[in-house]
Amino acid sequence: MRLRTVFFDWGGTLAQIPPQLNRPELVWDSTCSGFDIRRTEAEIHQALVEVDRSLGPQIYRYVGRTREYWGLYDGAMMDRLDIQFRRDEIEAAVQAKFEDPSVVQLFPETWSVLDRLRAQGYPLGVISNHHDGLLDVLRFHGLDQVFKSVTYSQEVGAEKPSSAVFERALKRAGCSPDEALHVGDSLRADVEGAEACGLSAVWLNRDGRPGVTTARTIRTLNELVPIVEQLAGPGKG
Repeated sequence: MRLRTVFFDWGGTLAQIPPQLNRPELVWDSTCSGFDIRRTEAEIHQALVEVDRSLGPQIYRYVGRTREYWGLYDGAMMDRLDIQFRRDEIEAAVQAKFEDPSVVQLFPETWSVLDRLRAQGYPLGVISNHHDGLLDVLRFHGLDQVFKSVTYSQEVGAEKPSSAVFERALKRAGCSPDEALHVGDSLRADVEGAEACGLSAVWLNRDGRPGVTTARTIRTLNELVPIVEQLAGPGKG
């Protein structure tokens, strides 16, 4: 294998995603409470299900206009929750919680591992099931200058494990599948998706979750560098 590019998933791999970003019910519940609006968890959950069903797929049409999309989304949420007053303030409060890049923290070893790989001459890339907001988070953490390529699902119009996402990333990085390695925490999206497209894959299984794969498995990113050096073969690093 002539390894040319190391790709990384984002959330759960390089960065810890806080619960409120994975569970929007928490954001809406705390926001409603802050405005003295009483809605049950079941009501909020049902509203999210209905809005996701009607508006979820439309996010792909709003590349570069994601803020506009979330305005539509939040408006639909307030309609379903029968919120008629202070809607602009509520929307701003909800978005402030979702868009705050400081709530997303890098894993302790992220920077050191990325620096070691870059020092050895490996171009690095990100492949993530994310939207435009990923670019802001990368800038906040100073990672926008680290990665040679960033590919995310909203711009592609599909999510991992779809081959379209990996194919876009490979084209952007200028390498073939057999020259690339993808590292991620999802067995299905990151490992099986990458391998189906011909990339090598490493499963980052921090919590020792059950799963069957022939891919190399690690518990921390610190274990990745020796694997990269092994895949690259003699004369690299």
